[in-house]
Amino acid sequence: MAAPSVFYLHGGPALGPVFERARYPDASHVHWWHQPVAKPCAARPYLDLLEAALTEFRRVAAEAGQPLTVMASSFGAHLAVHLARHAPELIKNIVLLAPTYNPEDAALRLARRAFRVHTDHQHAGKLATALAMYEEDPGRPRFWDVFGALSLLPDATELYFGPNGGPEAARSFAELIQQPGAFDGPTSVATSDDFSALDHTPQPSAFTGPVSVLFGAYDPMIDADKDRAVWEVIFPQAAFFKVETGHFPLLELTLEECLAPA
Repeated sequence: MAAPSVFYLHGGPALGPVFERARYPDASHVHWWHQPVAKPCAARPYLDLLEAALTEFRRVAAEAGQPLTVMASSFGAHLAVHLARHAPELIKNIVLLAPTYNPEDAALRLARRAFRVHTDHQHAGKLATALAMYEEDPGRPRFWDVFGALSLLPDATELYFGPNGGPEAARSFAELIQQPGAFDGPTSVATSDDFSALDHTPQPSAFTGPVSVLFGAYDPMIDADKDRAVWEVIFPQAAFFKVETGHFPLLELTLEECLAPA
């Protein structure tokens, strides 16, 4: 088997690449790295994840014997930024798929969207209350209250997908997320909280090669105009594309369309 040429960083945190592997079973040129779960009582799980990503990336690049394409989805874009900062010489190009620079803001946008869709649901009032309390007193405890209220509404994951390729992708996502290893809740909470405790002021990257950023036209989590301004600071050379998907372009488009969107 040929060495991988694409190093893939899935989203989440703690959302495994089972969805991508199921959709692209023959893509042997892609290293679908499954990010490790957080160690119990880890002091800095997000920093541990960054170092694990860098270690794995260097290993795969050494095996390939050449620079790799780094493809990152959603929260995985932060790991791509870390690789670009510490190992730019090992990167051929970077592809960011619906990158969420501020995951907390992104999740809150999803919750507000869910409330608008399900205003008449019996638990919609709980979500409205949680959102109002967060606005009054922002912080991680209130944020997780919103997340808990969001989970009471039906079919929240369907909101991730666009109207074109979405229905089939949404059904597949709902089925696969039940598989062992698809999602680890404790790791997600620990990593998210550690991430939120750090300063994330955008800084220009040491990587000056090609960068593509894909935003989904129906993404409920991202304000493309706002986020574009942030990513332009990090990667001034980036080319931006709007695609007819929701939050997971790789689950609605083809792999080739994501790697070469122009």
